[in-house]
This record gives sequence, structure tokens and C-alpha cells, in this order.
Amino acid sequence: MYYINNHYNLMKQKQTQIQKPIFVLLGKTGHGKSALGNFLLDYNKFDVSDRPDSKTDGSEIGYNYDKGFGVIDTPGLNDSKGKDQSHYENIIRFIKYRKISAFLLVLNCQDTRLSLDMKDLIKIYCNIFNFEVFKNLGIVFTKFFETNKKRIKEVKNIKINDYQPIVKRIIENYFNKNLEHDIPCFFVDSDLEEVDKNSSKERDRIIEWGKNLDKINLDNLSIKNNLRIKYENRETKSEHDVYYEGNYKISKWNYYQRYNKVDINDNIDYGNWSWYDSSTSRYKYKSSCIII
Repeated sequence: MYYINNHYNLMKQKQTQIQKPIFVLLGKTGHGKSALGNFLLDYNKFDVSDRPDSKTDGSEIGYNYDKGFGVIDTPGLNDSKGKDQSHYENIIRFIKYRKISAFLLVLNCQDTRLSLDMKDLIKIYCNIFNFEVFKNLGIVFTKFFETNKKRIKEVKNIKINDYQPIVKRIIENYFNKNLEHDIPCFFVDSDLEEVDKNSSKERDRIIEWGKNLDKINLDNLSIKNNLRIKYENRETKSEHDVYYEGNYKISKWNYYQRYNKVDINDNIDYGNWSWYDSSTSRYKYKSSCIII
């Protein structure tokens, strides 16, 4: 019991010594988040799978105590089992009260373009997080297998020019704000068994970049009922009817409302109209008839 308590206290002490950075890995299922997490930590902490459904069911954190940083692996979204909402809620609960300094968007370098699914996923992350998160966002291209120096430079330039402006534009358009800097990009082959020279340098760059970032304020994060809905708005209308009873003119107003949902792509799902109130006015009027 003494050993267990001492070991637990030592682990807690080491964790508190890690002030920054803590990296949060974001991305689509199957793009290599867990493998990247292991690569950054330099040991096998997270389960890795190439299956289309997420191997990671809940967020998990690992630490590299020697270099003084942590990595949070999150469940993949766009999951084939339809677990997006539960995965999203898990991510929010896990990271909200931790000292997060950097977010890493994980992309597969073997993809030839940024897919519509991936663009939607970035918008979902915009819907989940505040703008401050994206000031501390980096892009990591995994499965980068180039070893020739000339090809390494060529491929990096192509990927940066093809992907970075699109990702930046999606974020800026969503928040209607400008990012004051380009999003840093990194390229790794997350193979712990055989670490190539480029991947080793890129890993050091990622860690150094993260250490120069300030902690992100995540206090205002909250869980939404649907991570794809940007907001709801209330729409109202009224209908006016006039009729007569004897010497009285009756004016009646009926009021209706509906709630419309606007999704991450600004598509509107219109709700059904429902009555919620009415008002009636009675006015006495004089007859215009002339009796002879």
C-alpha cells in the first residue's frame, strides 16, 4: 500500500510539473491521430487502428516527463458507427478544465485534396470551439513517407499551398474574423520503430512551437444538443382578421412562431408554425344608412 500511494503521488507530482504544452489531437477517424500521439510521446500510449470506426472511444492523455509536455488523443469524428455526438461530448468534458496550449489538426498526407467530409469536420470544430483555439492550431500531415531531400521540399510546398489557405479560409469565414498568421504545418511518418530524419526534426519543431504558446481559455465551452447545428432562431408572424357583430367592428390578431435551425453549412431547417397568442379589439361604429 505504501508503494502504491508513493507511486500515485509521484505520478501526480510529475503531471503538475507539466505546465505546457498539452497538445490536443483532432481529426477524422483513420487519419492517424493515435499513432501521431505515440510518435510525439516517443512511446506506445494510445491504441492504434486503421479501421474506419474509431479505435479511441474516449479521450486519453499521455505525458513525456523528460521533455515536459502532454498529448491528448481524442475520439475521431465522422465515425462509421455514428458516435459523433457522444465522442464530441467526451472531448468537451475531458479538455475543458485542463491547461491546453495547442491543437493539432491531423491530415493524411496521402490524400490528394481536402475532402468535403474534412471541410465539414473543420466547420464542426469551429462550431465546438471558440476562435481562440484556432489561434493556437497547427496542421500535422501524417503518413509522410518521402525521404529524398528534394522531394521532401517539393511535397511540403505543394501540401502547404493546397491545404493551408483552405483551412484558414474555412475558419475565418465561420467566425467572420481574420487569423493574423498562417497556420503552421508539420510533416511526419509516425513510425516509432524506424524514425526517419525528417520526422524526428518535425517532432522537435512541434514540441518547440507548442512550448511558445500561451494557455487557451476554454472556460466558455459548453455541450450542444447537436454538434452540426450552428444556432437556432425564432421566427414570428401574425394574421389579422376583421368581422362585424351588430354595431361593433371586431379586429382579431393571431400570433404564430417557429424555430429554425441553421447548420454548419448555413442550410436552414425550417420548423413548423404554431400558435402562441392572440388579441382582440372591439370598436363601436355608427351606421352610414340614411332613413327617409
